Amino acid sequence: MKTERFGTLGDRAVCAHTLSSASTTVTIIDYGARIASLTFKGVSCVCGFSDMAGYLADNDYHGAIVGRYANRIGEGKFTLNGKDYTLALNEKDRSHLHGGKVGYSNRLWTPVNFTEDSITLSLFSPDGEEGYPGNLYITVTYTLKNDALSIDYTAKTDADTVINLTNHAYFNIGGVGEESVHDQTLTLYADAIAEVNEILIPSGKLIPTAGGAFDFTTPKKIGKDMASDDIQLKMGGGYDHGFRLTQNSPCAILHSEKSGITMEIDTTEGGIQIYTGNFMTADNPFFGKIPQTAGGAVALECNKLPDSPNRPEFPSCVLKAGETYTQTTTYRFS
Repeated sequence: MKTERFGTLGDRAVCAHTLSSASTTVTIIDYGARIASLTFKGVSCVCGFSDMAGYLADNDYHGAIVGRYANRIGEGKFTLNGKDYTLALNEKDRSHLHGGKVGYSNRLWTPVNFTEDSITLSLFSPDGEEGYPGNLYITVTYTLKNDALSIDYTAKTDADTVINLTNHAYFNIGGVGEESVHDQTLTLYADAIAEVNEILIPSGKLIPTAGGAFDFTTPKKIGKDMASDDIQLKMGGGYDHGFRLTQNSPCAILHSEKSGITMEIDTTEGGIQIYTGNFMTADNPFFGKIPQTAGGAVALECNKLPDSPNRPEFPSCVLKAGETYTQTTTYRFS
């Protein structure tokens, strides 16, 4: 592993940590514990920026660990143990997204352990931060072995809280800037999506995917049904939905005919958010020269279903005091 200076955040240094295996190289930066770059056989597979200026201008969570609650919480409110909590509203003043106005994506994480093939970073999230209860102690470990990148998450709290962590990397395995992900083939082992309204907050209803625009159980190009008149696709301007998984290993397979690369995803989570970069049109270019374009990448976020603090019909996201939250997601390249 190689560590070097990447930039600064205020008066603090931000470092980049690079792991390499047979055909894969991945760089993690302290800022947001982000995947800043990932290449497989020389193909750039994850969107990122050349310097801190790019990340400081970024509003799309590129490569970041997001939380305390990844995804959306409607009206920024939930009730836990009979007490009402109000969170920061940072999406259209109507919902709480990816941890709020600051969130873990904009925090400087602390590297606490290194090996030849892994790095562990930690973060302390104090009670009341962004409105959440409980002091939360988090570690995230990135491990690269045999062209597989695993992310192991752990967290402990001193008071009951809600938690939902994920990584928000945007993948283009045809090469960043080289191919629209609409032309890539996705297999997704999921049987339902969480129905959402016009601001992408779930109703609580799960809609079966079988036979419709959201059915990827048989491999198909991501863009095949993008022009469908399915009302849920119109809500998100494309895919931006939580899918209920039916299997975990793999839970998803992405393939590019252009590069010949296949990425398989394993996870311990029961859901995955598929976001096809529908609004990825910011001015700051990737790696100094590649323009951002809608459909230029896809985020595959393994986590809980959205708004689960307010949806008792969804799997629980509550972490009780003294218990340990764990999650593992692995991306395997071939």
